[in-house]
Amino acid sequence: MKHNLFRVATASVLAAALGLTACGSDDAQTTENTTSAVFDGTTDTDGAVDGTAPVTTPAPNLAKPTVAELNEKITKAFDSSIDPKTKVDWIENAGQDPQLVTKLVDAAEQNNVTVEIIGVSEPTDGKLTADAKITIGGKPVENATVAFVAEDTEWKVDHTFACSIVKSAKLDSAACQE
Repeated sequence: MKHNLFRVATASVLAAALGLTACGSDDAQTTENTTSAVFDGTTDTDGAVDGTAPVTTPAPNLAKPTVAELNEKITKAFDSSIDPKTKVDWIENAGQDPQLVTKLVDAAEQNNVTVEIIGVSEPTDGKLTADAKITIGGKPVENATVAFVAEDTEWKVDHTFACSIVKSAKLDSAACQE
């Protein structure tokens, strides 16, 4: 009985696969041929796979922001009166968890976090560090910095900084997973 059940299941899977292949359009056939032309699965003599290396996109070359510009961005990121949908574009990777910005505001309010940017380093490879006066619960954080990353046409708050504030309030976000 087991073997008959296995044969019926196998026959059903094969019939479905053949049916899908037979019903496919010429476009699917073209895509298959195009794919095999790009990568034919061959290897050279040492076993390495032939193909091209992935292309990395260079970070945007944005101008160094001013202290005032970064303070405005941080102040708005922590402002609960600003629509969270607007703030998703201000924090790196917030699109992975649109609730990250709300959790950031909640965490900052829970822990009485204040941030004031006092200096900006030179950008390197689409990243920069800003010296900051940060207090948590009224206590200053020594040697505090806030990282920013260049994305598209603006500087965004680095998600690591946002996540550290969120995690300090024992909140969690998909954007903060390792």
